[in-house]
Parts: sequence; structure tokens; C-alpha cells
Amino acid sequence: MRILIISLWLLTLALGVMSGASLYDYFEREFAEDRHRRRSYDKDWEDYRPSSKTKEKAKENCGISPELQAKLQALTDTVKALAKQTMILQESVEERTRTGGQSGIKQVRHDTEGTKNYHGSTHIDTGVAGVHDHSDYIRLLGMGEVSAVINGVEFRTRHNDYRLVKKSSTNTSFLAVEDIPFPPVPPSVLNLENPDDQIEEMKQYFVAWSTQNATHRNYTDYFKPVLSYMEAMWTTDADTELTEPYYSDRHHLDARSWDDLMSKVKYMSYTGNKDNFENLGFLPRKIMSVDPVTGIPSYAQWNYRILCHPIDFDIPFKYLKQREDLSWRYPRNLTLKEVKDETRAARFSLNADDDDEQFTTYTILDKIFQSIPGMDNVPDPNLIEGYGGRFGSVEDPSIPLKQGYYHRYERWDQAGAMGSDLAHRGFSDQYMFVAINTQNRIVPMAMEDCKKGVCTKYSSRVSYAIPMEIVYLTPLLSWNPYSIAYNDDPTKATAGGRDGNTEETAYDGVDFNHYYRTPSKFFSGPVLEPDDADTPKAVVKVKNLQGKVVNVTASGTTFMLRQIDGGGQMRLRYPIHPIHGEGSSSWKELSAMWAVEQKYRPYP
Repeated sequence: MRILIISLWLLTLALGVMSGASLYDYFEREFAEDRHRRRSYDKDWEDYRPSSKTKEKAKENCGISPELQAKLQALTDTVKALAKQTMILQESVEERTRTGGQSGIKQVRHDTEGTKNYHGSTHIDTGVAGVHDHSDYIRLLGMGEVSAVINGVEFRTRHNDYRLVKKSSTNTSFLAVEDIPFPPVPPSVLNLENPDDQIEEMKQYFVAWSTQNATHRNYTDYFKPVLSYMEAMWTTDADTELTEPYYSDRHHLDARSWDDLMSKVKYMSYTGNKDNFENLGFLPRKIMSVDPVTGIPSYAQWNYRILCHPIDFDIPFKYLKQREDLSWRYPRNLTLKEVKDETRAARFSLNADDDDEQFTTYTILDKIFQSIPGMDNVPDPNLIEGYGGRFGSVEDPSIPLKQGYYHRYERWDQAGAMGSDLAHRGFSDQYMFVAINTQNRIVPMAMEDCKKGVCTKYSSRVSYAIPMEIVYLTPLLSWNPYSIAYNDDPTKATAGGRDGNTEETAYDGVDFNHYYRTPSKFFSGPVLEPDDADTPKAVVKVKNLQGKVVNVTASGTTFMLRQIDGGGQMRLRYPIHPIHGEGSSSWKELSAMWAVEQKYRPYP
């Protein structure tokens, strides 16, 4: 009985129903009165003997009287109602967020300010979404912390720095990934023995790609676009667990458990401080459901990751239309072209049509996402959600929609209340893509639908995704004209204090985070003004397999390549992520006003 009292005391105390002392006193008093009613005492406690009737009643009700049982049931019902109300309040917060904007990036960490509010950081600081350069790493793309919203859930990431990996094509395990293959080196380059001749021929491929002139060199097999995207889901992790969302060469969640992470984030928010290494993130936890009988809540843990997906067709530069971010451009007195060519603040949208002022339904972005699997990695093509049954695809209603792949439109087999058979995922969310899955680590959501006395239960597991960047992979990732060894041992290149600064301290080969193989003379222009978060050196010295020291520069994926003779400066990363606020009615009105202003009085 004491265990029961203490358990109820702790539960109710946690929910804030009564203070600890008053609740404990209440149950002690009730227990004493109940004991007084149901037992006979002699003057001497040792002479007490419960009657056989009392024993039988105690066996039935665990020694609790009907009166106390009723009070305990009332308390259980209250706790159950409070848990339900907490769940509803969380849903209300998400619903308010959903209708206040769309899924997208909301804010980066505040690093810039001034005398006007538009001097402060928004979704851009020195770079959009905190992008920066880690091209000295073989597979790493730099990206800082962001606050984001996906399907009404607002969260804050750790420092991201994501890798060029995709979902596994063979392994269906939870979060399994595999490396994205690098583009090959053109045979016309490899067939040349002299490195200087290779350099000149490779330049011609970059000139052809930069000018989009496939007749100069047929470049499309050697410059491959990939889409990076942010994926989010509700998982079954307990608060004593912690699942690292995705591997990064430089960052991780610095916590022992989700509970530990939340404690650290609360401390940072309370004090206004930051984790200097940016390894914390606010990833919410919520009550997903409440058992209707026991009142026990089931919890879900929000998690996210950033992955890449190869695009199996070419993306011409003309498909990438630059967006306007006047609050960043105006105080810096830059033209749109200068923002695009000289900074990391340019943002784009992906549109295959020449007309950038039109209504759309199925676009090239839908085509790309419908090739990206959900959490099953290799989804069953016949997998269907349940509610709504088997949907048709948007581009061809006769073809069933593959619901295990990401999509935002679905076609019903009959018209709905508004006379259309076409439906968009989310109530008002242009860029949220959804895929269903069968992963046990994903929390299911259930509902019961009753029509004409026939009730059907449905249960679905889903994940969400938004686009982040179009990234072009180039043959520089594979090209090795100086025959420099790649070391699996990450300590060999720098052993003995080698730093690549002099011939005596030249790197002994390269590795995953000292990936320097591109001849420095391949480029003719200076390095784009670096960000404080950038890690590559402009030029380093590396000893090749023949023992010769050569001058090379980073071969990983940078934000913008240095100038090449005849090709100019070339951008490799095109941020296309949506902005949360752009989905609001007020932002849409301001965008329309800006379009009208530009029509009659253009701003450069």
C-alpha cells in the first residue's frame, strides 16, 4: 500500500496536481480512516487479528475499500485527462505553426546586427543557412546551425556539416546509408600522360560546363547534380536513449541521452549562452497518444538528418532561378548578380520552365523527390497508406503513386468536396514532402473511421522531407594527375608534424580530411573571400607516390570554384531550401508588392 501511495504521489506531483506534502498527507489520512473503518483494534496492537471476511475483501480489492478505490479511479481519470489535454495543447501549437508559414528554414544563429532591424541575421548571415567550405574533406559540405519548421514542428539543429551519402540501396535497416559515387574523369583527360596536358584538357570540360556548351566538350557524364534534403520523423526513442541523427566528420549531439540533451538546451536558453562547438540542438519530445483504458501516455522523439540523392538527369543552370532577399542585399549595396557571383548569400528555386511567373502543380522537384525512398530505403512498390487507399500519381492517374517514396501530391479515385481529385499533403505547406514506411522505430499514428455503422481502423508511419541544395559533383573529386596516395589511416599524412606548408613538412599523401589532389595551377583566380568557418588552405604541398612534392589545392566540394581560364568563377552549391515565413499570407502579399514595384521601378 505504501508503494501505491508513493507511486501516486510521484505521478501527481509530476503533473502538478497537488504539492508533494499535501498529497502524501491526503493519502496517509485516507489510508488511516479506511483502516479504522475496516479493522477492529484491541487495546494492545499485538492482539489484532483480521477477520476472515476482512481477509477475503482485502484479497478482492488489494486491501482498498470501495470509497478509496473510487477516489483512486477519479485521480487516474484526472491524470488521463491531463495527459490528453497536454497532447492536444502540443497539437494546437503545431497547428498554429502550420498555418503561420510553410515547412522550411526559419533562422540562423544571430551573428550580425546594426542600427536597423534588417542588419540582423535572418535565414542568412554571411551565407544562406550558414553554408561554408570544407572542401579539404572528401565528402563534407559545410552548413551551420539552423532553426527549422517541418509539418508544424519547430526545432533547432546542431552544426550540420553533412556528407555526400544517400540512403542504402540494399540495406533496409533504420538510417542505413551508402556513399554517393563520384563522377569519373573524362577519358580524353586520362589518356594524356603529362599532368600539364591533363590540366589543359580538364579545363576545357569546365569551360564547356560553365558555358553549358556540350559541343565544346560533352560534359554531362562528368558533372553530376545531387539534391540534398532535410528529413524528419517522430521516433520511438525513450528519453534515456539518444540516436545520432546522421554522421558528420566534424559534429555530433553532445549528450548521453535525449533527456540530457534537453537539460543542456534548456540551460543554454535560460542563460542565453551557446555551446561553443555547436553540438546541441533543440529536438522536441511529445505525447503521441494516451491509452484509453490505463491513461498511460506514449511518447515520441523528434529527429532529423540531412542526406543527398543523385539526380539521374542533367540540371542546366537556367533551371536555377535566383530569389530575392532584399533585407540582406540592400544594406550591403549589392546587385543580384553580385550576390550570386561574389557571395554565399544567394538563394535559388528550381524551375525547369523559362516562365518564372506561373501557377504549377507537378514540377521537376516532384520528379526528383519521387525517386527518393522514405525510411524503408527500398520500399515495397505496393505499399499503401491505408486511409484513402491506393492513390494515383499526379503526372499519370493510371499509374499508382509509390507512397513509400517522397511526394506532395496525390490523386484520389474520385473528386472530393471541392470537386477536385487532386490533393496536396499538408493543409497549407508547399514544400513538405511525405513518404510512408514500415519501420518499427517510427511512431505510428492511428485513427478509426466510421461510416454507416462500419468502422475501419487505420495506422500509418510517415517521415517528412524538404529540399536543401542542388550540389554539382565534378570530376575533381576523382582526378589524381600527380599520383598522390590516398591513406585510409588518417594519421599518416600529418605524421611527424607535417602541415603541408613547406617542402620539408609536405603531407605524406592525403586522407578523408586532408583531401588535396587538384593542381594549384588548374585555377587562375583568387579564393573567394573566406568565411571564419572555412577549413581548407588555399595551396598546400603534398608528397606523391614517386616522392615528389607538388603544389595542390582542395579537391572536395566547395561552394564556389576559383576562376578558370575561359570559364570564369563557377558555383557548385545552389541553396534552394524554402523559408518558413514565405508561406505566410503577409509574406506572400509583400512578395507581390515587390513584384509590382520591380515591374514599374526596378531595383538593380
